[in-house]
Amino acid sequence: MREEDFREIACLWKDWDTRALGICALETCVPGMVWSVWYDGQPAAAFGFSRASAFDPEHWQVWAFGTSRFRRCVPAITRHLTSLRPQIRRGCRRLQAITLVDHDIAHGWLETLGARREGRLRSYGRGGEDFFVYAWIREDRHSDTEKEPTG
Repeated sequence: MREEDFREIACLWKDWDTRALGICALETCVPGMVWSVWYDGQPAAAFGFSRASAFDPEHWQVWAFGTSRFRRCVPAITRHLTSLRPQIRRGCRRLQAITLVDHDIAHGWLETLGARREGRLRSYGRGGEDFFVYAWIREDRHSDTEKEPTG
């Protein structure tokens, strides 16, 4: 796993366990909405949508992590997510991403995909790490400039 992904994900766990991470990704995923990307015959990235709320099926969270080959996978992941726009619009009212404040590569990618930074989650990590929350909103009743979910 890339160092920046490890720092972002592991600080949320009491006891870090990569197998448990995989199980969590599969158990909380929106049905049919979790993928892996292989590069040169090896797993290089995983990404998907999870339910962000146990009681709201239209509130999803997008996530991604990978190995040092992750950057090579970004174009394919971006194309795939972009192709899902109609399905996302139908099934998801709010799509969000939560990312460590210093994970600027992730921030740039999210913004390129149309996400808007909504705020800072202070001390969200177990060691006091701050995170940003980004989101796409299906319909924004407060602004004509809000972008629809793009994946």
